[in-house]
Amino acid sequence: MSRVFVDREYELDFLESRWLSSKAELIIIYGRRGIGKTELIKQFIRGKKAHYFFVTTEDLRTLLKSFLRSLGPPYDKVSIEDLERFYDLLSDIASDERVIIIFDEFQRLIAVHKGALSLLQKVWDEKLSKTKIFLILVGSAVSVLERIGKSYESPIYGRRTGMLEIKELDYWAARKFFPNYNEAARIYAYSVLGGVPLYLNLFDDTKPVEKNIEEHILTRGSELYDEPEILLLQETREPAAYMSILRAIAMGYTRFSEIADASGLERNKLSKYLITLIDRLKLVKREVPIKEKGRGIYKICNNFINFWFRYVLPNKSILELGNTGEVLKQIIAERNLFISKAFEEIAKQFLLRMNGAIIDSIQIRFNIIGRWWKKEKEIDIIAINEKEKHVYFVECKYTDKPVTRKTLINLIRKSEEFEWKKHERQETYILFSKAGFSFEPEENVLLIDLKKMISIADKEIQIRVLS
Repeated sequence: MSRVFVDREYELDFLESRWLSSKAELIIIYGRRGIGKTELIKQFIRGKKAHYFFVTTEDLRTLLKSFLRSLGPPYDKVSIEDLERFYDLLSDIASDERVIIIFDEFQRLIAVHKGALSLLQKVWDEKLSKTKIFLILVGSAVSVLERIGKSYESPIYGRRTGMLEIKELDYWAARKFFPNYNEAARIYAYSVLGGVPLYLNLFDDTKPVEKNIEEHILTRGSELYDEPEILLLQETREPAAYMSILRAIAMGYTRFSEIADASGLERNKLSKYLITLIDRLKLVKREVPIKEKGRGIYKICNNFINFWFRYVLPNKSILELGNTGEVLKQIIAERNLFISKAFEEIAKQFLLRMNGAIIDSIQIRFNIIGRWWKKEKEIDIIAINEKEKHVYFVECKYTDKPVTRKTLINLIRKSEEFEWKKHERQETYILFSKAGFSFEPEENVLLIDLKKMISIADKEIQIRVLS
């Protein structure tokens, strides 16, 4: 099992373009742990002069000694105990040549030295901005880094020259981690892991997906056995409350009142916790029906977080005793349910990737996309081209049997209850199917089975893979 670096073309191209600017750059790169920030940096600095400082929770004096050792001779013999003097030293290093300086987990430096940002502002304005430095501040504390880069109150507000949030890979990039799996196994793995590179790199695609689940998620002491709990312990003051909320959502309680009842939290406190999960931790999103004012529901954004709170946390008593087989049976029995949900997201990502393309003489062009529901009726995906008043109604079926024309008829009936521009719009119906169709395409109907979707993706979606 070899580690690979997948995609991130936009991020690397952005950094390369700033590297060529030859002026002082201050770039902030952030995203939650495991998302691939450090690997992105490693790829970017290949062949370039760079100094990398990993910030620990040690005291400032010890940290500065570590930084000086990282710089190597002659700086490793220098004694500096003041952060401002160290910043000054960096300005000397970058005065005559282009050099990359990276502070990884920069939020820890702020914790160790409360004035770290103010000092950086001072030295940046007086010296660093006049050098050839390429300064990168990297952090996994998303909310902290966003405040540093975006808040008017931040000492370095207006100084940053770039800011990149590193997000999850979509399926079309994530599948590249598993060259030995067939497409069904790739989808299965993605439905469990989502698009976090740290997680994807753990699975061995010479072993069945369920064996990987058992070894890397269900086994006590394995890499992902406590991962979400560790994340919440690091990022929140009340991890138990957040775990209760995430467990409730993972178990299917998606409305505010349902989450309150299932988690046992007071409603006024629940609102605060949900805001943190959405805006700060970005583990949850609030979803409303597209073009509707209906009540929103809450969903966990990451497949693995959802999987863990549904199958690992509720079964910790069993798993602590080493009984992984019992939990694995439950996962196998319910796998079609969570794979089907992942397939809907994969289809949505496919449409986003193909936005602007023509498939079977049908133009795919839209500016908003989302789910829709009304009472008991639901449409998996609706994409809308507001300018051209064109609506794409999409249904996704991940079953072993070909989709029949009845599915199309039901989709058309449901679409009649979608009110937006009802008597003015143009309508196209798109069906995604794992196992194909038992009928032929019709006018304004696009049929895409898994084989066809993969064929189009392999041809049209270019993903960079580096060892």
